[in-house]
Amino acid sequence: MRPLARALAAALALVAAAPALAGKRPLRPEERVDLNRAGLAELMRLPGVGEKRAQAILALRERRPFRRPEDVLAVKGLGPGWFAKVKGHLSVGPATAAEPARPPGQPPRGAGR
Repeated sequence: MRPLARALAAALALVAAAPALAGKRPLRPEERVDLNRAGLAELMRLPGVGEKRAQAILALRERRPFRRPEDVLAVKGLGPGWFAKVKGHLSVGPATAAEPARPPGQPPRGAGR
């Protein structure tokens, strides 16, 4: 491949990747991600976690809430080396209970009080 063609291909790859990279804001040293409460976008802020792994974390959480941060290692592709790098950013709070369904037109609990 010619140098100009290589440079053009590299530039196009960067332009294509820019929107995906722009949305991933790195975690500050003091920030924690609660594995039982974080949404997809927040999980994706963890180093090495893209959309697919974040969805796998959410799917695992649906089956059983995390009891300790190490439980996330059950997700395929997340190993001890990754965990050693991010464990300072992980926390496990109480699992959120799904709110019971309410009839249409009824306000959420606690609204208007």
